[in-house]
Amino acid sequence: MKKYRGGVFLDSFESVYLNEYGYYELRKKNTQEERKQNFEIYFQNYSGATYMKEYPEDELSFMMNKIAERAYVIEENLSLLGNLKGGRYSLLEVGCGEGFLMQYFYDKGVQVKGMDIGSYALEHFHPDMMPFYEQGDIETLLPKMIENKEKYDVISLDRVMDMMLDVPNCLRLVKELMTDKSVFVVKVANNYSRLQQMLLKSGEVQKDYWLDDPDHTGYFNREGLINLLEGHGYTCLDFYADTFVDFHLLNPLTNYYEKPEVGKTCHNATVRLENLLHDVSIERTIDIYRMLGDMGFGREIIGVFKKAD
Repeated sequence: MKKYRGGVFLDSFESVYLNEYGYYELRKKNTQEERKQNFEIYFQNYSGATYMKEYPEDELSFMMNKIAERAYVIEENLSLLGNLKGGRYSLLEVGCGEGFLMQYFYDKGVQVKGMDIGSYALEHFHPDMMPFYEQGDIETLLPKMIENKEKYDVISLDRVMDMMLDVPNCLRLVKELMTDKSVFVVKVANNYSRLQQMLLKSGEVQKDYWLDDPDHTGYFNREGLINLLEGHGYTCLDFYADTFVDFHLLNPLTNYYEKPEVGKTCHNATVRLENLLHDVSIERTIDIYRMLGDMGFGREIIGVFKKAD
């Protein structure tokens, strides 16, 4: 059993086990072909659904604030590495989705490139980004980029590593696209977290609702993510948490796992609070998020890495 500050990560779950790096993996995983079929069905369903052309104002502000915070952290770390180049740099987004992050950085003058398995979301929300987009999976596109001798100052994986079957291969490929002054930004869900395990132990949460079997293969925490990256030739430069909706689980009236009907109001309250923090001070807000991330809190966690010396 692996220890963390303030407690112990349990290895007593039916569907996942605590691996050598200290994060959880599915015990039984689909084959690559089964996963491919699942994701093809997902994107077919996505393209057949009806989506709002515009998000509600608070929600859109929340999304853009999170991207602005990401840019602040990225540029701070690029500057520390001597790689800001007067604000001009290149960014590869693996799993670009709707394209909000691509558009934001493009508008800042950053050279952007995005990739994803499906293009519908990007076409729907940010069609102007299509010229900077390639469709395909990591195993196909990243080797082609390496063969073309492409290099990027920033490589971003946002909620992608959680679903990978072969994480070590991805980390090897990404490293080939980096220079010694590049940063690799990894965002993952913080699952089987200290807070979640405490609530399971107390009975306030009856089961591991966050388990997404078989599509999500990895269930990360701070220690596990850093150990994984450091074990594959990276050094952690920065770490912070992102989105704190799970604090609502401490109140039985807002425990959205046990009371799904309150989930939307919990999300809305989180959006308003985190927007307020951002509006007061982006710098102070990121300091708070770094502190909470270091303590293992946050529904999502973000690590910034460079190639090890």
